[in-house]
Amino acid sequence: MDRFMARLEERGALLFDGAMGTELWARGVPPDHCLEEVNLSDPSLVRAIHRDYIAAGADVIETNTFGANRFRLAEHYLEGRGREILEQGAKLAVEARNMSGRPVLVAGSVGPLGKPLEPIGAIKLSAAERIYGEIVESLAESGVDLLIFETFTSVGELELAVRVAREAAHQLPVVACMSLDDDADVGILRAVSGLGPAALGFNCGSGPQAALQIARRLHEAGLGPIAVIPNAGLPQRVSGRLVYAAGPRYFAESVEPLLQAGARVLGGCCGTRPEHISAMRAALDASRNAGDSIAPAVRVRRAKPESESNPPASRLAASLSRGDFVISVELTPPRGVDPKRMLDGARLLKEAGVDYANVTDSAMARVRMGVITCSALVQQQVGLEAIAHFTTRDRNVMAIQSELIGAHALGIRNILCLRGDPPKAGDNAVGIWEVNSVGLINIVANLNRGLDANASPLGQPASFLIGAAVNPNARDIRREIGLLDRKVKAGAGFVVTQPIYELDAFERFLEAAGDLPIPLLVGVLPLISGRHAEYLDNEVPGITVPDAIKERIRAAGEQAAEVGVEIAVEFLDAARRWVRGAYVIPSHGRYDLAAVIVQRAREMVG
Repeated sequence: MDRFMARLEERGALLFDGAMGTELWARGVPPDHCLEEVNLSDPSLVRAIHRDYIAAGADVIETNTFGANRFRLAEHYLEGRGREILEQGAKLAVEARNMSGRPVLVAGSVGPLGKPLEPIGAIKLSAAERIYGEIVESLAESGVDLLIFETFTSVGELELAVRVAREAAHQLPVVACMSLDDDADVGILRAVSGLGPAALGFNCGSGPQAALQIARRLHEAGLGPIAVIPNAGLPQRVSGRLVYAAGPRYFAESVEPLLQAGARVLGGCCGTRPEHISAMRAALDASRNAGDSIAPAVRVRRAKPESESNPPASRLAASLSRGDFVISVELTPPRGVDPKRMLDGARLLKEAGVDYANVTDSAMARVRMGVITCSALVQQQVGLEAIAHFTTRDRNVMAIQSELIGAHALGIRNILCLRGDPPKAGDNAVGIWEVNSVGLINIVANLNRGLDANASPLGQPASFLIGAAVNPNARDIRREIGLLDRKVKAGAGFVVTQPIYELDAFERFLEAAGDLPIPLLVGVLPLISGRHAEYLDNEVPGITVPDAIKERIRAAGEQAAEVGVEIAVEFLDAARRWVRGAYVIPSHGRYDLAAVIVQRAREMVG
């Protein structure tokens, strides 16, 4: 800690180097190549870049190890060579420093794992701690002078990484940087500040102008010493490459305002090159030689916004809270651009006494009109409140949040969080599944707290009622109940089951589940033929049709659909003492059969 802080106190500000990745691309490394692997395949190129940044006047150079963790390396089938890449990256930077003869410090660069951690993602916190521990120990043992954690978008992950570094390599200074939006609440960094980093701040994201505003807010919040390492503006794609607009002169002109705003660690991120660092060096030296004092930024007391109450809860939330027996029926969005059949079905169901409409999200991984659009149409044109099914199959975390925020603006309040069926071969689509259903529930719960997936403030909280799914027919019922418990703890407010036909199986599930803390809606799917029963039993995951039921449907002949309705009503009548409602799924768009079940159910419950 002494060397870094001593030089910072002596010089007033320290200059880090510029980008490594864009510099490697500029010198011929293919865009799809693993940049950290170049430490092994072309060490002279990496060493040359370090030497160029030293010659440009950098006080600190960063190792080429930003993405040297097992998850990012696995994208290039290099997860088994992580330690080798880390050690070689540190060695090349130390060699370049020693060859230069200048007292430059070497910072071990560590980036985020590249996949979300629990509770949003599937990476367990214990696994993340172990991985960061391995990275930190490798860099520390290889001779770096400090560590820089950069381009983190999750404050929770940054806090975890810094804490691991303070425990595993407590002798090394730590610079901690997040990639912040221009209007981000920098107060989210207080927890990281409490871990005692040598410098704290912002890197990547935007260019110097936005960085200046963020630096001022960091100083006003009393967080420092402040690190500001911006991109060379926003990129544009030219001939297949990213080109950054901000030149060296523009960067040099930003130095003095950044110093006046409280920045003490400066440098360049994506798009900056040795010329940018050289220009910044000249500006720093000119400021020091002129004897200018680095004035603190004026502290401004910000008025706290008045707390706003959550928007009214959904009608479904109110109904479940009262203990009503609710009935929802599934609507299938159209495959084309005309929603008329879906809306006509919704009107028929409303007349039959349906309370709510479950709107599916490209069920069975078949392309259909978007669930948010269809949910809004059903609410606006029919007056049925929608329960929007929402899957993680074809959305990353950014798209999930963007669509949910838009759904809230359209008045959609009920979200059933699902993983989604896998795309079929030949559909020209691939599954994303950046998070699972538990991660999705956590994201929606965060929105209800006014936070994004990274726990950064978004403003007014949302007011979603969060639904989860459970399969009483699961082969490993203990695992299924364990998953349901995780969903409830993440924030689920109600649960719906897969369709079930056997009362004994349902009772076994309920006995194993114990007292559920949230309302349960049982799934009911009326059979319409013997072939339909065989299809569900043999080809649809999660559905089991007992042999006795299949035989009863086959024996019904042309009256199979009517008998299917009778079976559904009988099951619902037997199960209703344990549940708070029914989720009716029409077979092949037979909304008329669903309407009959709804009418009979209404007669049962009074």
